Amino acid sequence: MGVVDDRTGPVRSRDRFLHGGSAESVVRSVRSPILSSWQRSLLLGLSPDQTELPFTEDFDAEGPVVRAAAPVLDRLAALFAGSRMNICLADGHGTVLERRFGDRSLPARLPAIQTEPGFVFAERVAGTNGIGLTLAERQLVQVNGAEHFAERSQSSACTAAPIRDQLSGHIEGVLCLGYPYTDADPALAAVVRRAAEAIERRLMEQSTARERGLLQAYLEAANLVRAHGDALDGHPVTLAELLLSELEESDHTTLKEKATELLSGARRAAAEVSLSHGRRVTLVSRPVTSPAGVEGIVVEALLPDEEEHHAPAPA
Repeated sequence: MGVVDDRTGPVRSRDRFLHGGSAESVVRSVRSPILSSWQRSLLLGLSPDQTELPFTEDFDAEGPVVRAAAPVLDRLAALFAGSRMNICLADGHGTVLERRFGDRSLPARLPAIQTEPGFVFAERVAGTNGIGLTLAERQLVQVNGAEHFAERSQSSACTAAPIRDQLSGHIEGVLCLGYPYTDADPALAAVVRRAAEAIERRLMEQSTARERGLLQAYLEAANLVRAHGDALDGHPVTLAELLLSELEESDHTTLKEKATELLSGARRAAAEVSLSHGRRVTLVSRPVTSPAGVEGIVVEALLPDEEEHHAPAPA
């Protein structure tokens, strides 16, 4: 692994940002996702000198994502044996579920916040960090040294990737590798990505044959519709993904009620739904049948092509 030991730029940029310096100079020297996360952290009223994080015992320590991840976490621990690598699995809300360490003596030298399951690293409570930023950006991220919002993490770096349920599109968890910033290496991105994909495959194996069959039937039906050019105008996203985006509570209720209505009809149908702030979305229901003859209904959302196609960061 290569070594990166230059935090001067991020440190200066972060200090300028926190003390009201020129936005243009900060933008030039800081990556966009990091700057956006700093801005959200300030708007949330977080402080860089915050040391405590919420702790909860109300998490599923034996759920599907934990079972799927266990052997992958063990392989990562073996891969980084003897190193200062902190291997972390969090759920889709940013709560740490599992920890593994390259050096088995490492937990004794670290605070509980870096060793114990149950601490919450969601951006809304922890500021800019690997787990929270992954959930906000919904993609693999790397956070190095002073890019962290909290001073407690200035000596660390991390690489993290989302773990999705391939059936629903939900982000079920986050895999995060943490290490001293002097051990940062761009090659870790590929390691984390492959490990997250392995966990996703194991999650898929835990699903029922009925669910897998319906998913395949849906994908084939969607491809057939696109091939014949009779799809409705708009950019398709799963309804589950749309509900995870930054919508008003009233929008959630409206979408769920209309989706339930379409599901009860058990046929191909479409309905335009008006949301708050003048937004609109079209819900489409499609009957699907798996190769084994299992029937189901799938509902997807079509966003107007002129709108942003990516889901905003979760509220």
